[in-house]
Amino acid sequence: MAQRGAGFTLVELMVVLVIMGIVSAAVLLSTRGADPGRALQREADRLALCLDRALDQALAGPRHLGLRLGPQGYGFLAYRAGRWETPADSPCPDHAWPVGLRWRVRVEGRALAAPPLGSPLPQVYLLGSGEASPFRIELERDGARRILVGNALGEIRIEAANP
Repeated sequence: MAQRGAGFTLVELMVVLVIMGIVSAAVLLSTRGADPGRALQREADRLALCLDRALDQALAGPRHLGLRLGPQGYGFLAYRAGRWETPADSPCPDHAWPVGLRWRVRVEGRALAAPPLGSPLPQVYLLGSGEASPFRIELERDGARRILVGNALGEIRIEAANP
């Protein structure tokens, strides 16, 4: 009868290596910092999607909608009975900017400041005819920058920019 030598079997070694791989992957993922470019891209994608939805709603209405950007976030307004008001069926709910996000907007080539609190006017207009205010919205956070560009035909694109 043969005696078994001291040591580990190949299966035991493989199990240990697999467990070490899983633990090291978990540690690596938990210590890796958030990618500011990815978070900012999500914000830019969300705003572009909301603008697309708003333009679709304006065309389907037909009615006029507007994007109002403010220090805390953005939302949509609808033009009814001679004034701008919050629509009951907004294309997107009002959205708060993430902490640390800075924005700038240019409409028809002019830089616009954040409107005063309580201002009922949007900065970007989306008309029921399918036209829109040509705009450029720059979003910046933690050194990453994204630029949303919209033309008069309602076409929107996102550009990455170096700081």
